[in-house]
Amino acid sequence: MAWSINDSQQRILYNKGKHVAVPAAGMSKYHEWRREIERGTHPKNAADKVGDMHYEQLSGVNKGIYTIRLSQEHRVAFTLHDTLQQVNVISIGGHFPPS
Repeated sequence: MAWSINDSQQRILYNKGKHVAVPAAGMSKYHEWRREIERGTHPKNAADKVGDMHYEQLSGVNKGIYTIRLSQEHRVAFTLHDTLQQVNVISIGGHFPPS
């Protein structure tokens, strides 16, 4: 089984104009990371391939949530379901957790 990614909720927000605007360079990194996952790559390895994404697991009340860096200002937050090998994107843009 290969890894897959679910960012449907973020796509709905984007289509409704209710998303956080991320510069083109940041979105380019996101799409490159997403393509690597769709090729079956583990999200951490995909982040390593894209480079400078600072993949990390959060702690405390956000334990179980992972983030990658798109830019100094913007992150992608997501959860992993290892058994199903699925990435579920929680947010794209801004910092996570929201302040």
